[in-house]
Amino acid sequence: MAHCGSGEVLIVGGVGCNLRLQEMMGVMCKERNAKLFATDERFCIDNGAMIAQAGWEMFRSGQVTELEDSWITQRYRTDEVEVTWRD
Repeated sequence: MAHCGSGEVLIVGGVGCNLRLQEMMGVMCKERNAKLFATDERFCIDNGAMIAQAGWEMFRSGQVTELEDSWITQRYRTDEVEVTWRD
């Protein structure tokens, strides 16, 4: 919220199952008059499908990365990703 000036937080993926995280995020949102959205267990799974969707959106918009130009960064911050496939 602080990095992108948002008034909303959505907790998804494997960490979404963490009830303590949900509680802490709830306190933070309450202090900032923000909204918290936490999904139920059906959506608290690995982000593989979300990563695949992002790849599909990139491909559809014409953004293609050659295999030799690609790499893996496990701790990549989502707020540092350049989104080029939407306005």
